[in-house]
Amino acid sequence: MKKIIDSFRQVGIILAFLLSTTILFAQQKVTGVVKSAYDEPLIGVNVVVKGSTQGTVTDFNGRYSIEVPNNKSVLEFTYIGFVSQQITVGNKSTIDITLVEDSKALEEVVVVGYGTVKKSDLTGAVSSIKSEELQKLPMTSLDQGIQGRAAGVQVTNTSGAPGGQVSIRVRGGNSLSSSNEPLYVIDGFPVGAGAMADGNQNGAIANNGMVTINPNDIESIEILKDASSAAIYGSRGANGVVLITTKRGKTGKTKVTYDGYFGIQNIANKMEMMNGEEFATMSNIAAENGGVAPIYGGANEKWKEPSYYRNNSTDWQDLIFRTALMHNHQINLSGGSESNQYAITGNFFSQDGIVINSDLKRASLRANIDSKISNWISVQTSLTASRTFSNVAFSEGDGAQGGGVINGALAIPSTMYVYNEDGTYSTMNQTPYGVTTGNPYALAELAKDKSTIDRVIANVNLKFNLNKITDGLALEIRGGTDYSNAFRDSYLPSTVFQGESDNGIATKGWNRRSVYLNENLLTYQKTFGKHAINAVAGLTIQYDDEIKGRTIVSGFVNDVLEDNSMGSASTTKGTPTSSRWSSQMASWLGRINYNYADRYLLTLTGRADGSSKFGVNNKWGFFPSAALAWRVTEEAFMEDADWLSNMKLRASYGLAGNQGFGSYSSVASLSQYSYNLGGDKATGFAPNKIPNSNLKWETTSNLDLGLDFGFIDNRLKFNVDYYYKKTKDLLWNVSIPLSSGFGSIFSNHGTLRNWGIEASVSYDLITSNKPGAFTWSTTLMYSMNRNKVLSMPDVTPGRPDGYLSGHLRVEGSWLEEGYPVGIWKYYVYDGVFENQEMMDATIVNANGETVAKHPKSLTTDGLGSAKFKDLNQDGKIDREDWAVIGDPNPDFIFSWTNNFTYKNFDLSIFINGSIGNDIMNLGRGEYAMVSPFASQRKDMLNYWTPNNTHTDIPAPRLAPHAYLPLSSYMIEDGSYVRLKNIVLGYRFPIKKYIESLRLYVSAQNLFTITSYTGFDPEVNSKGQNNRQLGVDYNAYPTSKVFTMGVNIAF
Repeated sequence: MKKIIDSFRQVGIILAFLLSTTILFAQQKVTGVVKSAYDEPLIGVNVVVKGSTQGTVTDFNGRYSIEVPNNKSVLEFTYIGFVSQQITVGNKSTIDITLVEDSKALEEVVVVGYGTVKKSDLTGAVSSIKSEELQKLPMTSLDQGIQGRAAGVQVTNTSGAPGGQVSIRVRGGNSLSSSNEPLYVIDGFPVGAGAMADGNQNGAIANNGMVTINPNDIESIEILKDASSAAIYGSRGANGVVLITTKRGKTGKTKVTYDGYFGIQNIANKMEMMNGEEFATMSNIAAENGGVAPIYGGANEKWKEPSYYRNNSTDWQDLIFRTALMHNHQINLSGGSESNQYAITGNFFSQDGIVINSDLKRASLRANIDSKISNWISVQTSLTASRTFSNVAFSEGDGAQGGGVINGALAIPSTMYVYNEDGTYSTMNQTPYGVTTGNPYALAELAKDKSTIDRVIANVNLKFNLNKITDGLALEIRGGTDYSNAFRDSYLPSTVFQGESDNGIATKGWNRRSVYLNENLLTYQKTFGKHAINAVAGLTIQYDDEIKGRTIVSGFVNDVLEDNSMGSASTTKGTPTSSRWSSQMASWLGRINYNYADRYLLTLTGRADGSSKFGVNNKWGFFPSAALAWRVTEEAFMEDADWLSNMKLRASYGLAGNQGFGSYSSVASLSQYSYNLGGDKATGFAPNKIPNSNLKWETTSNLDLGLDFGFIDNRLKFNVDYYYKKTKDLLWNVSIPLSSGFGSIFSNHGTLRNWGIEASVSYDLITSNKPGAFTWSTTLMYSMNRNKVLSMPDVTPGRPDGYLSGHLRVEGSWLEEGYPVGIWKYYVYDGVFENQEMMDATIVNANGETVAKHPKSLTTDGLGSAKFKDLNQDGKIDREDWAVIGDPNPDFIFSWTNNFTYKNFDLSIFINGSIGNDIMNLGRGEYAMVSPFASQRKDMLNYWTPNNTHTDIPAPRLAPHAYLPLSSYMIEDGSYVRLKNIVLGYRFPIKKYIESLRLYVSAQNLFTITSYTGFDPEVNSKGQNNRQLGVDYNAYPTSKVFTMGVNIAF
């Protein structure tokens, strides 16, 4: 019996072993990595054996490991916001998966003032730009990344210099004398341009203050365009609001990323000027026409025969322009636990300018830390510190004596030499009848104009969860500061023309600005049934303080110490200046968002601002707004409309203000004056203006009607807005009788209107849930704006800004009721007097008078002279013949973006353009005058001669044609279409220690289609002056940039 039992035991053991072996071999282990279409690991993806409860989740590296019953098992991968995938295991032991985003599942959240909302719940006009779009551009400052990516927003580079200013207009300009720039808000903290020190005595344009902010820190940008969105910022919201959210940490292990690129820059468009032989020949013809001896090859042996310069010309542009390098390096550490998250970023950016000795360098550090102290207290802190160095190298030609580097390089003829016979630099243009300008190459090499800006932006946000009082209630207490300190020093040595007569000129300027802000907000969110409420109420207090000064001295023994020994100078140029101003503002604000059944949306907003800037009778202003939206596709009667994914109607109306001017404009102030007292010079103080106790805000009313469509599961989206804005109580210096002791008073005067249409279409033309498949998405944006001065009581039509900069004293734009802002009104150029018959022709005008068909102007001196239209046919050319000859405001602006992906490749192409805008090309007043006055463009070679009569270019003259700069001869069509940016990238497969790796190459400003003859049609030499748009005075040109970069995550 025992033997039988032992036998069964042995058989049982054998059967158990065989069974366990069968089970063992039936189990199969599968590992892999789950990542996004951007090659980034996805944390927390559910990996489940279909039809069972057996599953796991991916770790911090996106990795997973799971046992499956057999090779017929199906693994299901699911993740919120992504399309699920099912994979049959087969005989594979490693399965790597790429999940693609589900556009239907994702609900985009948009940042608005003092809160966030789902994009589907927006009632106002808001444009969003995500970090993925910004990272494709090698930007100097964050505002450059907005161009062409938000409908209704016009961005113009006022200078192509490193750190050069950028002008932004949201739905047109609303003011004539105050700022037209939008308000910037970074992580809830309103910031300005920061401190910028006054420059050299020639007034070189200062750097863009936003260059102190690292654009690589940005997570998203939202632009609030209508009153419903911007009214929450009250007196500062009339020009729109740019909300910037920086990157913050997320729960998970520490993630280290490096982003860097190297780039090469070249001038995008070099002007083609006459060579030495061509210029000398033209000059001799001018001399002949002027009845004097030849200039070149004449009595003065210094100036050779024209043929000598065929191979002995100086190309001044080649001397001052260069191939310049740029590079950017950024390291980011982010991660954290459920209670604490952090994101710390260090960045270094360096950009050499394409003009020699111009550059910009920026080092910055940002730390964002979020902590949950308890279940009812959390704190957010943000700290940004940066230092920016720049050297503008006197490169902004501003028309001061001797001009700047660029202006000089275009004005000085190619027959002029760079060096004297002893090897020293020539100091100035010495060509006969030539313009007084310095040697631009010597100015670039020897002069100094450097600035340093230190900036710290810090804020803390304490949030208290008050659910114990009532569900959805929270209190936020915010405090922050924006401190910036700028220092600028320049030196013009005695070896350059601009400093020669003064034996060197040294300038030191400084500016310190501090902004302090406290905000106290009570928020409430509640959903009950089909009703949802989101509300905020708050009190804010802001204090601004700025102190600045500048000193200019001259008369140095030598140039060795430059501006480092200003005490050794013998002369103080002008009076050293210093000033200090401060302003305070207190505000009450509130907003209610109401949502019924996800169909009917209502937003009510109000803000009351009290500002020290305004008169005692108008310290407070109230800015309300209301908005309605109807999500039509959520209605029951739309259930069968499968072709329509989304349809929303929007309407809003509200008020916003503008207080972008000096702190003491409404109060009496004193200035120092010198006077004669008993034969001696005495100094005293006297009022410098009339105070205005009634001074108040410029107020802009804004009506917006919008329509949002979505088709084919929202693959095709269409958004269109119509807006109408009217700004009243324009701030303006109004003329008053001189018997008052003053010539004008700063007051509220006039009305301005803007209206327009903006539209955007985005279409995911080719999509696929299959990883690596070809995809194509495209976005087209269109914006048009029309502005008009509706009323300017007691203001005489004319040119409020007088003369623009320039050797020929060209006047500025024209201001008159019924016309757009910034137009030019001058004589209408009508070609040249080609022959004697044209000069002798007559007509009979409407009065029955026989008058000259082509009247002569004051500068007409024979055949080939400039001809102007006699618009009133009175037989003479005078002011009565002035007409509107140009408008800098474009008919429309547009952009077109295309994104492609295939396998691990991605390609982005961005095109933008402006159509119908005119440019006042002040440079034509020098290089298009057909005169030895200055170097001339090569296309001026078609000038009139007895053998070339059929032309519209005047005959050469010794002195410039004085009327030409006061005519449409100076106006050019500034329309352009530009391939702004193209980026090609490749993502490498994930490695053991590398979460993601992407290499890319990009080209910026690759080509431009335009008829404009200046350096660049995207220009405004007059900075952010709303009355002088579209002015080009040889501004620092745009660069063509080629970069190669890498994004690595560990």
